[in-house]
Amino acid sequence: MSKIKSAFSVGKAFIPFITCGDPDLETTEKIVRAAAANGTDLIMNIYS
Repeated sequence: MSKIKSAFSVGKAFIPFITCGDPDLETTEKIVRAAAANGTDLIMNIYS
């Protein structure tokens, strides 16, 4: 089972919206790590 499918296996998943680089990359890293440690189901990277 993929990680995405697994995250939705109970019907819902917590996927927060985090703006990368706001206010800076060091803070973004702390926010992402804290989200992962506190129950975020998915963290996705989107590149344009």
